[in-house]
Amino acid sequence: MFFRAYGYGLKRCAREKYLMFWNILFPIILGTLFKVSFGDMNEREFMFQQIPVAYVEEEQSQQEFETLLTELEEENQLVKVQKVSGEEAKKLLREEEVKGIFWNGSSITLTVTEEGMDQSILKSVQEQYEKTVGAFSEIAAEHPENLQIVAGNIAKQWNYLKENSITNRNMDMMSDFFYALIAMNCLYGCFSGVNCAVAFKANLSALGARRVVASTNRFVILLADICAKITAQFFCTVFGAMYLKYALKVNLGDETVRILLMILIGSAIGVMTGVFVGSIGKIKESVREGLCIGVTMIECFLAGLMASGMYQLVETYAPVINRINPASLIVKAMYSLNIYDTYTRYNQCMLGLLAITVILCIGSYLMVRRERYASI
Repeated sequence: MFFRAYGYGLKRCAREKYLMFWNILFPIILGTLFKVSFGDMNEREFMFQQIPVAYVEEEQSQQEFETLLTELEEENQLVKVQKVSGEEAKKLLREEEVKGIFWNGSSITLTVTEEGMDQSILKSVQEQYEKTVGAFSEIAAEHPENLQIVAGNIAKQWNYLKENSITNRNMDMMSDFFYALIAMNCLYGCFSGVNCAVAFKANLSALGARRVVASTNRFVILLADICAKITAQFFCTVFGAMYLKYALKVNLGDETVRILLMILIGSAIGVMTGVFVGSIGKIKESVREGLCIGVTMIECFLAGLMASGMYQLVETYAPVINRINPASLIVKAMYSLNIYDTYTRYNQCMLGLLAITVILCIGSYLMVRRERYASI
């Protein structure tokens, strides 16, 4: 009987068109808008790029400085040098195609139009070169026998950049938005959960009235219906995640099995949230759905769906919220899989999600187990 009721539940899910919109189309539309809006923002804003700089050679130029710039461009990949005339250099600076101009004459000068990290690095190159030249001149005059030793020591200081990684995983700062989107997709199972709970109440739906008078144990029917809702929500969320990964090229990592397990538990939480809210009192179904969407959006907001860095802000001032917020736990689980080489943090998040699921199941059962009807 369970599997027959489970099959009927799946068929009902397929006929609930508005649920298909919120569980499939809406996350896809939102994910596409995220991708269009953010694009390559991570690469432009957070990844270091070679600093474009103009180089003008004047009379009495210093060959050593030109050699230094060549090394910084080819070996360190710190700057990208354009050797041009003075007028063309000024034009490039006005059009913001370069961050500064190096003038190589009897002295080295730098021209910039604004302050920033790139300009500070260029200023550092100029100042360190001048200090090095001054040190060589002074040592050559007083202790020429130490020039070779000093040259070796100074060469070690010209390492402006050293590429190093604390992990072999992806560290895209924009991925948090897509992780929160997957969390929202999971938690949107609350709509199905409310529908499931209402269909169990004889005073709210004709289907519930028929189930009450049926000879089959109504809790078997409820369990089958809940499992069907979770299954449908799971496949909807997996479809959305596949769209993000393969259509939008969002890096979700290679831990497919663990991601699927997380989506399954997240879908169960979404559905059971709806069942729990749907089992409360005698309020209208529309009010129950409004309460569910309100709770879900607050959870997703705190997980960083609407504002970058929200998860870190909550972690700083109210870390307990991140421990009980299912959306935050899903985001942290995804982040852990994509960043860390161990599964300790992922396992902690999964235990938290399982605990929330159990609490919702127990709460829902306690509210519906004693429901009796004097008449229908």
